[in-house]
Amino acid sequence: MCGIVGYTHKNWAPPPQRIHEATETLIHRGPDQQGIFQSSLFSVGAARLKIIDLKGGDQPIFSDDGDAGIAFNGEIYNYQEIREELEELGHQFQSHSDTETVLHAFLQWDKDCFTKLRGMFAVALWKKSSRRLILARDRMGIKPLYIMRQGEDLFFGSELKCIFIHPEIDRRLSLSGLDCYLSLNYVPCPWTLVEGIEKLPPGYWLEWCDGEVTSDAYWTLPFTHPENYTLESAKEELDELLKENRRGL
Repeated sequence: MCGIVGYTHKNWAPPPQRIHEATETLIHRGPDQQGIFQSSLFSVGAARLKIIDLKGGDQPIFSDDGDAGIAFNGEIYNYQEIREELEELGHQFQSHSDTETVLHAFLQWDKDCFTKLRGMFAVALWKKSSRRLILARDRMGIKPLYIMRQGEDLFFGSELKCIFIHPEIDRRLSLSGLDCYLSLNYVPCPWTLVEGIEKLPPGYWLEWCDGEVTSDAYWTLPFTHPENYTLESAKEELDELLKENRRGL
């Protein structure tokens, strides 16, 4: 299942053990390996359930120069295809994990890399030199990712408890989230039941750059005119898409 957690600390100084405590809240999601990264600006943790590359791929994973890193939750079905493309462009890999492939894809194409990924994921990428943190979520929102802004700083995690670990953050009921729950029997994105905490929408990235936050969709559901399809052509296209996904698995 895996999980990720982290926060920026541009304008506050968290205790050094805080990221360890936050990562431990996700041990049920990633019992096989837990790792952290801390700098003067970011703290990030990952809890890993090993599926691909059992002996390698421990997280976080860093670029060769140590400037960029990744914490990843999910699975990329077409990572081998992307890896081959990156190798042709000169990239060299230290493991066989899909996580390292996503890191190199980011180094090559920056945020445009998300349009190439076929799978389910919540990911945190950072570059120390440019003071950037990028979060992204898969197209269908299969993997959860909660976010909260407090001043110029950003908190995120795979579960609400990752953010609740911070005693500086108030736990206040969101009346908008409660209204959604009572009306729909669930809380749609971007709301949660906690005031100030949101879910990153499916198919979106969010970038924190030295205190400034921007966000946009890298994918939206395409709508085509029904008259372009016949029943037979729709069946054929569905069959091809299912075969493509099976090849990815």
